[in-house]
Amino acid sequence: MTFTDSRIAASDTQGLDTDDSLRGGAVEVFGSAEDAKARSKYIQSVTKSMPMLAEYHYLDGPVLVRVSHYLTPQQAGEYEAALRG
Repeated sequence: MTFTDSRIAASDTQGLDTDDSLRGGAVEVFGSAEDAKARSKYIQSVTKSMPMLAEYHYLDGPVLVRVSHYLTPQQAGEYEAALRG
């Protein structure tokens, strides 16, 4: 599931699909914590050479929350806090 964060400027996401995770982020739920961790590692390896696709990742068991790099670390951290709360 993707979500939009209104703190991201519309000019940053112009031309992106309405469900693009760069507009805010995405929540992915897996069958196990290991599967979620593997998915996170895969995405990070793919985006390592493409900084424009980098994102924040937060794991909690089988849940992976991916947050757009257009947010500040503090703003993105709010999603981590919500996940842990």
